[in-house]
Amino acid sequence: MAYGDETEGKNEESLARQRATRERRAQEREIKQQRKEALNQATSTSQRREIKKAAEEATLALNGFSSAGGNQKGGVYDISTDNYSQPKRNQTSQDVSTEEAGIDTLGGSSASDSVGDTNTFTLDVVKSDNTAGTATFNGSGVN
Repeated sequence: MAYGDETEGKNEESLARQRATRERRAQEREIKQQRKEALNQATSTSQRREIKKAAEEATLALNGFSSAGGNQKGGVYDISTDNYSQPKRNQTSQDVSTEEAGIDTLGGSSASDSVGDTNTFTLDVVKSDNTAGTATFNGSGVN
């Protein structure tokens, strides 16, 4: 294969990618414009949320993704399983209780972890001289 033929083939591939990118961006601009017009006409917060969600899903679908995680690209790659996973969507309701959502614990102990005194908890802290330390508190902790 001659050098000119190889370069010409690469140029054609590049031009095809550029055309596809321009088309995708034009479609994204159209979705954005439709979203803007729909938001201007919305009369309630719930309508605005639905419009934003629909526009987000349309953009994801345009780029080959789905909000349900159907495509393997764009997720979190897990080395141990050699798979991609889609991150879960944010909380969709303000009615979720902390028992359902879960509570994060910091450090090695908390009020529920202590065996003896249940009103004492310890946190790892950084002192003013930039050394590690601990702080012990009495009470029920952060509620």
